[in-house]
Amino acid sequence: MKKSVLALLVTSSLFSAQSALAEGAFDADNFSANIAITSNYIFRGVSLSDDHGAVSGGFDWGYNGFYVGTWASSISAVETESFEIDYYAGYTGEVGAFAYSVDFIYYDYPGELEDGSADDIGDLAYYEFGGSLGYAFDGDLEPFLGVLVMHSPEFYGDTDEATAIEGFLDLALPNEYALGIYYGTQELEEDVHGIDGYNYYGVNLSKTFGKFDFTLGYSDTDSDGEEWAGDSNSELVFTVSAAI
Repeated sequence: MKKSVLALLVTSSLFSAQSALAEGAFDADNFSANIAITSNYIFRGVSLSDDHGAVSGGFDWGYNGFYVGTWASSISAVETESFEIDYYAGYTGEVGAFAYSVDFIYYDYPGELEDGSADDIGDLAYYEFGGSLGYAFDGDLEPFLGVLVMHSPEFYGDTDEATAIEGFLDLALPNEYALGIYYGTQELEEDVHGIDGYNYYGVNLSKTFGKFDFTLGYSDTDSDGEEWAGDSNSELVFTVSAAI
């Protein structure tokens, strides 16, 4: 699965909290890396690997709530791009049981067409900014409920403004399993896409064995999402990842 905004914010929040304990900004404990292999690259309910597998990895730095990182994945090309690289930065913090973040992500697609030909659909690279807010409840399942909002003033392929709003619930299950449930909407410009957006949703069940995290997930969209993607988006996804 693509490193979603939600996964990015959760990971960066935990990483920044841990790195705040380090004495110097560039101590080794402030740096981390990750790798993953997935059966399908899903982003907001839509496959970006044409329902094939993908390999990804990234590097992160965090200190006193601030974080900077990069992440890359293989993809299925829309034009002639060979992979995707994301660059992100932001700040995360906590106030009592509330956790929050302010975030910026730039999505880059090296090798894309930029010659103005008929196959050049516009600038694929784009950026988003926004944030998240979550609340940790007491209880055996350690429920964490939150919402995130990310806005792009010029979306993928020069297709005008777009905003993603996503709600999520994370639960700690018995035997060290973790369950994540999410529901979101990707708002789009109707005069460009023919629809004003689509809804996406899914559930992920995860368990850690040693250094490896195993996740089985289900992802889908409504009919508008299928229209936008040009195919059914109902997918089971299996991912193996590890932090280094």
